Amino acid sequence: MLDSLESFFGNYYVYWTVNYFFLIYGIMLMTIYFSGVVLANRAIRRTKKKSTFLQVQDIVSATDIPSVTLVAPAYNEGMTIIENVKSLLSIQYPYYEFILVNDGSKDDSLEKLIKEFDLEQHDASFITQPIPTASVKSIYKSKNKKYTHLTVIDKNNGGRADALNTGINFADTELVICTDADCIIEQDALLKMVRPYLEEDEEEIIACGGGIGIANDSIVHNGVLKELKLPENLVPMVQVVEYIRAFLLGRMAWGEINGLMLVSGAFGMYPRKRVMEVGGFDSKTVGEDLELCIRLRIHMENLKKPYKVVYLPETLCWTEGPPDYDILIKQRDRWARGLWETMSLHRKLFFNPRYRHMGMLYYPYWLFFEFGAPLVEFLGMIVIILFGIFGWINWPFSLLLFFLVYLVGCLFSTAAIFMYVKNFDHYTKPKQIVELLLAAYLEPFLYHPVLVYGQMKGYYKKLFRIKSGWGAMTRKGFKVSDS
Repeated sequence: MLDSLESFFGNYYVYWTVNYFFLIYGIMLMTIYFSGVVLANRAIRRTKKKSTFLQVQDIVSATDIPSVTLVAPAYNEGMTIIENVKSLLSIQYPYYEFILVNDGSKDDSLEKLIKEFDLEQHDASFITQPIPTASVKSIYKSKNKKYTHLTVIDKNNGGRADALNTGINFADTELVICTDADCIIEQDALLKMVRPYLEEDEEEIIACGGGIGIANDSIVHNGVLKELKLPENLVPMVQVVEYIRAFLLGRMAWGEINGLMLVSGAFGMYPRKRVMEVGGFDSKTVGEDLELCIRLRIHMENLKKPYKVVYLPETLCWTEGPPDYDILIKQRDRWARGLWETMSLHRKLFFNPRYRHMGMLYYPYWLFFEFGAPLVEFLGMIVIILFGIFGWINWPFSLLLFFLVYLVGCLFSTAAIFMYVKNFDHYTKPKQIVELLLAAYLEPFLYHPVLVYGQMKGYYKKLFRIKSGWGAMTRKGFKVSDS
């Protein structure tokens, strides 16, 4: 076997083709990252300049402020459900409803909700289902006037997308925000999220995403994040860096050229009318947030109407990241399968000029550099091992090249961290900055290889059609303070 491989790779043309492929791919990726830094920096300055014209208090007093429904699915969230619902009920916004969809939980989630919020059961037979979903069993409303904007829908299990569609069916507002029951949302988040809808006249905003942060080991009181702390363990600590880099240098940069193909499932706002027109979330994929955003873009392209997908850089939603490698692998396995499914479903976009920039630039980028990156990294590891066995590696040069690539990667993370600290009031203590930088420098060795493994595991399941669902995401819950 090794003799055959040595003969194949030993061919002059094959050897140099392999080397040049990885070199060109790496240069293209670095160019994209450098461009991302420039675009993100420009976008942040523009966003901050815009925000000075329309303050939060102006939005509250605006006569044309849109009505909003917050939809959050919950499945076996009994450990944190009360704190999470309190958080979602404490949001400051003049006209909003909160629909919690209990997606067939097998724990005591519903019982806790009924007791804590004084819920009473209502008939569910009148609900219309424009978007087909699993059957609804009951609707609950609170007898306490304090919680009049809370609705709990109890339904048979159908998955996250199905639960979101149930809430969207029940909503009757202009905008819907889709989030998760285990998220802590900033109290003024909705006011900031609707700002683009009030500012934009020429292009219809079909999706708006807010920044997501990791809040493991942070202190929560009555559903409000009281003290933001860095996670104590390495795995969630590196996720803080990963999220800062991904949202600032990724989402912010692509948003600057209206190239966003994804609004995070943890906190995304959509016009209900457009979501209904495309049939809601696709319950057949585990990447429903990415798939819906792409389908909405396709819908607007077909209608030939100007549109925009917007990203707000400020962290507006806090979630609990996977606390260990096992749960992290399950999460990235699922994300990889969702990406595979979405790329396959919308392969007609590939270099299709009918869909303009989305077909000629945005989809190819996702295919080659989001979907393709784990494959290239995995193949690169195999090639390095084989070349090492055959004695074809110039070790001094290769180690120097590795060190340079490592430094460039650390440079991007460092830039993202300092951009975040400079522009937002989080992690501003010197000790926190040092810890974030240390996590960034350890990431390539102790974290990133695990990500690649999780992604390849997801691809393997799709390639060989191994059935796998959402995957259990065990959570420890936020630290709750009594004062």
